[in-house]
Amino acid sequence: MPARGHLDAAPEGSGPVPLPDLPAAREKVLSALATRDASSGPATIAELAEVLGGHPNSTRAQLGRLVDAGLVERVDIESGARGRPAHGHRLTDRGRLVVDAVNVARPVSTDELVLAMAEHLSTTPDAEVHARAIGRHWAAQLASEPDARDRGSRRPAARPVDQVVSVLTTAGFSPQVDPTGDVALRTCPVLRSARRHPEVVCTMHAEMLQATLDRSGVDDVVVGLVPFAREGACLVRLTNAGK
Repeated sequence: MPARGHLDAAPEGSGPVPLPDLPAAREKVLSALATRDASSGPATIAELAEVLGGHPNSTRAQLGRLVDAGLVERVDIESGARGRPAHGHRLTDRGRLVVDAVNVARPVSTDELVLAMAEHLSTTPDAEVHARAIGRHWAAQLASEPDARDRGSRRPAARPVDQVVSVLTTAGFSPQVDPTGDVALRTCPVLRSARRHPEVVCTMHAEMLQATLDRSGVDDVVVGLVPFAREGACLVRLTNAGK
């Protein structure tokens, strides 16, 4: 009889399918397809671009990635006219499963997982050291994602504030640059854990931003994060390292 708590190794290929790591732009495309009336049929790129805003080429690029991932399928739309049929897009069964999981499970499980981690770290003597280490690892993971590598190969490094805003937007913080140059974080995907243990959670976020700038070659900017600095926002403050 196996020991209590013992788990046998899972056979290769068994178990549930992991959730894909989806940038915010791709999640929006999936959500737009999910909310489309079934009677309307597959959505064209023009229709989706009208709903999502932005240039149709951006929508086309995101759809291509989703098709490659098996979350969306491309189908021909017969119009009865001569010439090549138009292409429409609709969710696959796996795509709908992912949408349901992202919309329902991820916001809850993420915050609760971070809260559990913060609760544990807060009882250790080196909580801040561990939080900074996690932030640096997080930045390394973000830098290794395909989208990040593609962005880096296509254009030169953006200004520090633009890099910070880009990362925070993807992470779900709804950043907005103030006239003062500070970046206001108007939403937080892990608000419960941040309120309970800002010394851990907010330190982790600040170090992630600092490490992101460091990795891009920006070595003269210091990132500061002021939790709950004002009504409805935390603030990220970028200062010159020499000041």
